[in-house]
Amino acid sequence: MLIKEAQVPYIARKIAYDLLNSGFVSFPKTIDNAIKEIEDIIYEDVEWEKYIEDKAREILAKQEEENEYLLYDVDRKEVFRLIKKSLAEEEGFSLKKDERIDYLSNLIVSELWDKEFIDYDVRDGKIKNIVFKSIMEFFNREIEARNEVYKQIENYKRELIPGSEEYNLVFNKLYEQALKKRGLL
Repeated sequence: MLIKEAQVPYIARKIAYDLLNSGFVSFPKTIDNAIKEIEDIIYEDVEWEKYIEDKAREILAKQEEENEYLLYDVDRKEVFRLIKKSLAEEEGFSLKKDERIDYLSNLIVSELWDKEFIDYDVRDGKIKNIVFKSIMEFFNREIEARNEVYKQIENYKRELIPGSEEYNLVFNKLYEQALKKRGLL
């Protein structure tokens, strides 16, 4: 999943304030209304991906049920990924990060403009680039947080086994702290 629900409010605020700070955009219906609209757009995208994932899980479970030996020697995650990819193509939903962010950027700008949440006197492309850059900056900072956690775990006093319950607990705790430190949560 590209965007998690907990990340949506931060991404929406970042986009709105980056638009405001650009000097090209005004908010006739207040910035808070624009943030709410951006959140709704991103939540809808998150829900669409969840729907595709749920459908992929159902198909995978059905295939396993019908033939318990079918997936015996196959990596279950890889099969899930392939099913999800196929369903996403059928739905017209891109799983590629750049394409997805470009789609969201275009949708956010056009929806905000159509509903008169923003006003600007420059090319649409300039505004879409600001939104695209905001989302990419968020993901780059999120990756930095994740890498910081991996380094912390490498230097942990006792060895933690990746995938173990203890590893996951420690990772999640450190990851949340790293995200908060960067203002991403």
